[in-house]
Amino acid sequence: MAPDDPLFSYSSGRFLYNEAARLNERYVRFDVAALKTAIGKHVGHGSVKELVKLSEGGFNRVLLATMEDDFKAIVKIPYRISVPKTYATASEVATLTFLRSKGFPVPEVYGWSATREDEVGVEYIIMEHAPGIGADTRWFQTTKYQKKALVTGIVDMEKKLFDIPFASVGSLYFKQDIPAHLQGRLYQPGTPDEDGDSGTYCIGPIADYMFWYGRRAELELDRGPWSDPGQYLRAIATKEVLWTERFGKPLECDFPHNTVFPGVNSHQDYLILLRKYLAIAPYLIPKDPNDVLNRPTLRHPDLTPSNVFVCPETFSPTCIIDWQHTTITPLLLAAGYPRLFENPDPEPPAGLTPPKYPENYDQLDPEDKAQVDELIRRQSLFYLYRVFNGGLNKTHLKALQDPLVLPRQHLVNLAGRQWSGDLMTLRGSLMRIRDIWSHVPGHDRSQECPISFSEEELAEQSENEPMWYQLNHLVSHWRDELGGISEEGWVSTEKYDHAVKRNDSLKAEFAEGGSPDELDKIKRGWPFQDHEEFF
Repeated sequence: MAPDDPLFSYSSGRFLYNEAARLNERYVRFDVAALKTAIGKHVGHGSVKELVKLSEGGFNRVLLATMEDDFKAIVKIPYRISVPKTYATASEVATLTFLRSKGFPVPEVYGWSATREDEVGVEYIIMEHAPGIGADTRWFQTTKYQKKALVTGIVDMEKKLFDIPFASVGSLYFKQDIPAHLQGRLYQPGTPDEDGDSGTYCIGPIADYMFWYGRRAELELDRGPWSDPGQYLRAIATKEVLWTERFGKPLECDFPHNTVFPGVNSHQDYLILLRKYLAIAPYLIPKDPNDVLNRPTLRHPDLTPSNVFVCPETFSPTCIIDWQHTTITPLLLAAGYPRLFENPDPEPPAGLTPPKYPENYDQLDPEDKAQVDELIRRQSLFYLYRVFNGGLNKTHLKALQDPLVLPRQHLVNLAGRQWSGDLMTLRGSLMRIRDIWSHVPGHDRSQECPISFSEEELAEQSENEPMWYQLNHLVSHWRDELGGISEEGWVSTEKYDHAVKRNDSLKAEFAEGGSPDELDKIKRGWPFQDHEEFF
């Protein structure tokens, strides 16, 4: 077992900064012969003829096993950075098995291990090779009938998911894999259970990696399951309170924010904001426990074209893959447009009308036509999803029509983020909820808002927040200029050299003519360079 076996190392791109750390996180060594033996045992088509790397994502390496009779199977191996250990694998297997038993188009699981303490030396899932073709391989060559088939197939699947009467918030597991004290009720009381699911499955600790990320794995946190969705909303921020109290430290913002908002921000101020969130969190959900927005709901965690396989002729979905980190959360938080069908425009459309090509389309040059074609394609998918989701999935439609869903989702999302030196974003979200307090449904109309801000704080936020978001957009624009690099600095291998050169020239452009103080801020806070990490 050579240490440089290509199956062990990451080779699907480069990282512009902190590359050594990223590659180390993705290096996974295991016993190849033992894995091949396990594949042969679980798949049942003789021995493994060939085992090659198929793809690599943010948390896993995917291998393609070809058996001696040419039958193909998939092997999914989590990186070392992938968390929660054991639970992520166990939950994904249980989720796939449960969904498949209900007729959902997901891969069949042939075999799995949720421990590194075996012959193979790594967690793994051996599963069916998805039938059909990846939607991303034909994403730009679809007819209107194929778009319709894709959208209706996904909406039908989501409606079935939304109709499952789960009783708890958390993630799905086999009961045999979870201690009894961590087993939450699967279905609402009185739910018919002809298949005996409640004897096989439970809802257990949440597999959301942010509850286990970094040093959080060492902390005694409330990770569910939760029968009360309000407890879940509080747990999201409580984990960050506990982490920040123990590991937080004062931080300066990155460039260019450190030029407009100089100085060091205190993590103690972030704790104050988190505690304001905890004070208002019980009122973000409806008081009526039977309200549809409180309903525990399971959705795919990352519905992108690469995770959807389709029939090459009709484009009807044949298999939905990558259910790692699937959670069951209140509909209040689960509602929204999948990434597959997101609105490409900055503002929501005023009505429900199909997109149209501009009148001067025929006069445009080829490059502009291509940009228009791509915009129309994305607008068409968004339009079709709105039409069919509204017609077929009334539960989801009701949630989307609630004007307060987005500000509440935004606040909960921000309260679950790690301290990074940014006070502006969470503070602004809290202020907006305070501004609409009279409309927030979880309190009596006579009750005063439990959080407040001084006039000075409100004025400062109003003055500074627009500039903060303009700087965010500027950094996003730089990322595009560098080849579309991710937050982790990932860029395709083909674009890496360009990214390095453009990063150097971009930094030089801002440094030219700068004062010693400005140069120091650029040197300390340049966002695309190796830097200290703590999590």
